[in-house]
Amino acid sequence: MKALKFLFPLLFFLFISCGDDRNCGEIVQKFTENGKYYFAMIAFGGSSSNSDDPSGGDVFGDAEVTLKVYNSFNIGDEYCVN
Repeated sequence: MKALKFLFPLLFFLFISCGDDRNCGEIVQKFTENGKYYFAMIAFGGSSSNSDDPSGGDVFGDAEVTLKVYNSFNIGDEYCVN
């Protein structure tokens, strides 16, 4: 019974911490193309210390968003894609 009291909170924490599957990044540019709205983003955790890579290892990507979301965020804001 004592082990169960220790194991249950540990398992609960493990499931909660592993359940978040979002990709977040910093908005570096906002643009529209063919009537669609996009954020150009740098993904968090994408940088590396590889000196052979002139981009610094940053991961760039575009996220299509709705007009409401497009107008709700500014360049420099954090945006998460679910």
